[in-house]
Amino acid sequence: MSEKFWDDLNQFKNRYQQMFDDVCQSFALNPAEANIILYLAKNKKDTATDIVKYTGYSKSNVSTAVRKLELGDYLSAICSSENRRIVHLKLKEKAKPIIRYYQEQKKKLEEELFCGFSKEELEALFLLSDKVSRNIIGEGK
Repeated sequence: MSEKFWDDLNQFKNRYQQMFDDVCQSFALNPAEANIILYLAKNKKDTATDIVKYTGYSKSNVSTAVRKLELGDYLSAICSSENRRIVHLKLKEKAKPIIRYYQEQKKKLEEELFCGFSKEELEALFLLSDKVSRNIIGEGK
């Protein structure tokens, strides 16, 4: 495999990380807290266990971040009526500016990264990216 591919992939990751760090700094959040807010904004699964599975963070890191987000009034924890051991995490109004800012910054980054791409090239890129992602999680075989 081409070394340039890995170098390019690293540059892409670094550029995304710069954007993400800006989001964290703008709202005085650590990466785990910001990732939890963004996860809850786009996923239907809403428990700490779901977040652990998705992010790869340890249970204790997620628990600490969730507690801090609750104290900061960014989310609330609601016990399931069916099983009191299951706690659903719900974003509050205070989280909306973070989500909006992230989406704006992500859109700017996409415009920067994909400048000059045709619609067909973008579709091919996303198709191939999805294929790689499925291979990573073991669904590609």
